[in-house]
Parts: sequence; C-alpha cells; structure tokens
Amino acid sequence: MKIEVKKLDFSYGSRQVLRISHIGFEKGKAYGIVGKNGVGKTTFFKCLVNIITNYRGNILINNLEVRNNLGILGNVGIVLDDMNLYSNRTGMFNLRYFAGLRGGTLDRIHELATELDIANALNEKVSTYSLGMTKKLQLLISLMNDAEILIFDEPFRGLDAKTVEWFRNYLIELKEKGHTILISSHVQDDLEAISDYVYVLENGDFGQEFDLKDQMQEFIYTLEVSDRAKVKNILGTFNITSKDVGNMVQFTTSVDIYRDLFKQSVLADVEFLQVKKEVQFAKYVK
Repeated sequence: MKIEVKKLDFSYGSRQVLRISHIGFEKGKAYGIVGKNGVGKTTFFKCLVNIITNYRGNILINNLEVRNNLGILGNVGIVLDDMNLYSNRTGMFNLRYFAGLRGGTLDRIHELATELDIANALNEKVSTYSLGMTKKLQLLISLMNDAEILIFDEPFRGLDAKTVEWFRNYLIELKEKGHTILISSHVQDDLEAISDYVYVLENGDFGQEFDLKDQMQEFIYTLEVSDRAKVKNILGTFNITSKDVGNMVQFTTSVDIYRDLFKQSVLADVEFLQVKKEVQFAKYVK
C-alpha cells in the first residue's frame, strides 16, 4: 500500500509544526524519518493515522482520503513513543482490545510473542512490566495483524540487543514481502540497516532525501592523519573542500573517491591514525 501526503499543515495554537508540500511512500520500501527533537516527527505520524484530525491538507492511502475512509487504517500498524496502554490490565487484554479496534484476530500472537520472548508475561498486568517488556508489547500490538503499512516512532528505545536484532531482520523480511515501513529513530545503525531512503524533517517540511541504496552516495569522513597539509593538498586535486575539526580534517565524498585519495595519501607517506565515516543524515539522529 502506498501513502501520499499533499499540502499538510498543522499547528499547536499559534505555532505551526507541519507545512509539508508533498511526500509519498511506496509499497515495499522502508523510509527513515529523521529530524531534531521537537521538529514534528511524532505529530506527522499521528496525522497519518488520524489520531490528529484537525490538520489541513490531504492524506491518502492507496488513493483513498484517510479522513473519509477510516476503515483503511485497519491495514496500518503503529508504535508511538508516547503510546498509551491499559497498565492496570494484562498484556493479553491489551492485545485483544487493540485487535478488536482494528477488526483483526489473534492468530499470530503466540508465534510473535514467543519470538519476542514475552509470551510468559501476557497474563500479567502491564503495570508490572519493565520498559523493555512494555516496548515488546507495543511491537506485538503493531505486528499482530500483519498490517501492510507499519509506522514506528523510536521503536528500539528500551529493547535489548537480541530483540533489536530480531526486529531489524523481521522488518527487512516484511519489506521484501511488499510492506511499507516508516520509522523514526535516534539510532543511526538501525536506520541504515532497514531503510531504503531517509527523509529529513526540518522547519515543518521534508527537505533533504538520502537514497541509501545509491552506490554513489556521499559520506562524511573525519580523519586524524600524520600530515593534514598533505591531505588537504590531495583533497584539492579532487576539488573537495575540507575543514578542521580539532586536530582532524573533515570532508564529504563518495566511497570510490575516498579510496583514491587514501591511496594517494599513503603514497605521500601520510599515516592514517583514525578514520570516521558517517552518513550525511547523522547529525539529525544524534
């Protein structure tokens, strides 16, 4: 299923949070949504699933206006960072409640709960859960109906490394089966592992877009070397500008070009003491 957003405007009182001109998300792709804290990522997700209704503009899923076709949200699973559960009820009660809201079933609950290592806690009250167990229950709620669109707002927060690895692999499998995935995270590795594209939400709209499958994409390199002057001269022959960051030199280029300048630097007797390579959207997830 695809999502299309046109001229989406939303304000909290006099403060405009979103003014998105146009954005689309295609079937079988995973999209990382990044931006600094408070920029409106969670608000955007809430608009997509009609939790926030007083926005202006159009949100369409498979060419159907969501506000006028709420039944289509039965094909959407979502985990919000501020998602509320019934803490004085059991995990199983919460699963049955949210499945009922979507008109779904509990057919896959046992399988997924076992893989998430939460099956033995489903008959306990959510108030007794740790942060990690609560997050696992939220993931279970989002995944149990095999929704065609999955939206995750900071889903890795509070999860142990084993669950993070399972969840990454599971989302990649779902993407390959044709599911559409939107995910926000402050963990760069998770976004890189899952996403095909990363969109930057800034000043209320999506600006920069990064295609993570593009072999020619550029990275930010930060180097500590034995001779910065030599490296800067070599960078100049590639028409690459650089800047000093403490005792290191920083620049942006593709992997292929970096390999060439690395070889030339080594031939010029430059020793590489430290090499840091980052995707260009890194500053938006820190």
